[in-house]
Amino acid sequence: MKKALLPLLITAFVLVIVPTAKSVLAAVRCETTYGGGEVCVRTGELQIDKEVWDPKDNRFEENLYLDRKEDYIFGPSETITFLLKITNVGDETFDKVHVQDTLPKYLNLVSGELSFEVNDLSPGETEERRIEAKIVSSENFPDDATICDVNAAEVWSGDEKDKDTSQICMEEKVLGVAVLPPTGPSHWLPLLISTATLGSIGFYLSKFKK
Repeated sequence: MKKALLPLLITAFVLVIVPTAKSVLAAVRCETTYGGGEVCVRTGELQIDKEVWDPKDNRFEENLYLDRKEDYIFGPSETITFLLKITNVGDETFDKVHVQDTLPKYLNLVSGELSFEVNDLSPGETEERRIEAKIVSSENFPDDATICDVNAAEVWSGDEKDKDTSQICMEEKVLGVAVLPPTGPSHWLPLLISTATLGSIGFYLSKFKK
């Protein structure tokens, strides 16, 4: 009787324990959410992370938020660098991995590829790619607006797929600072006239007192 149960126990182990052990290999990705806090998402055996270079802190970040005063806000003609990290967190090699990145309408591709393939991605291996994009001219920005947009990247191979996003904020400014009001004769001429007028009044008043 005990010998008859042995094949059944082996079958149960294969059907229950082995799939469970394989699922443990799936990764968990945690990101900071808008407004603070953290959210963790369980991924499959194929994972993609998208990050953006922060010129202020000189490091890659998951997102740059408008409500965090320390976060950098980009301006027209600035170049933004994104980092894509494609990782095999499973125990089998992916023969061909497809990657597709999508930029919002305010960004133009400068260097790198938005669509590419990674071949023979081994277990535990990570493929990194960089994408550089430039913000379009401020003429295409809404007047006096700060725009926050999300950049998405997807990866898939067979039934395995994953997606990640990275947020940036943009506004009209020059060389990383807000645009200053225009200067010129139209601004200093009225000031010069008013100053001369007040000087004349003060001269006559002082002469009248004498």
